[in-house]
Amino acid sequence: MSAGLIKTKIISPDQEIYSGNSEMVVLPGEEGDFAAMFEHAPLITYLRAGKIEVFELDNSDKIVYFVSGGFVKVEDNICMIMVDYIKKFSDIDVKSNEEKISQLLNQVDEEKDDSLKSSLLNSIDLLKSENSFALEH
Repeated sequence: MSAGLIKTKIISPDQEIYSGNSEMVVLPGEEGDFAAMFEHAPLITYLRAGKIEVFELDNSDKIVYFVSGGFVKVEDNICMIMVDYIKKFSDIDVKSNEEKISQLLNQVDEEKDDSLKSSLLNSIDLLKSENSFALEH
């Protein structure tokens, strides 16, 4: 690894989303946004729903993700990010999400099982959060 860089990994339950060296990673910490950089103090904390920004070499390339939450461990110039749900900002489709929300609302109205209804409502909340994030940025 080059001097001044931090090894960054982002992992979801399904797959490894990102692995590479970065100059800085901005994360939505439980108590506010913070940046993990080379020689950052050891840290483990929860992540709230929000934006992860990965600044690659020379800050010329920035990758932005929406996350629903998770946690991060920073130690020995390694930033390990584990998230529940993640989507690259450029892949968010607000119109498609609105259509999915409408379909899910119809399913909620017809669903009798409370646990399935709760799962549908959680999916709706996630899509609404994703859309809010996309429209703000």
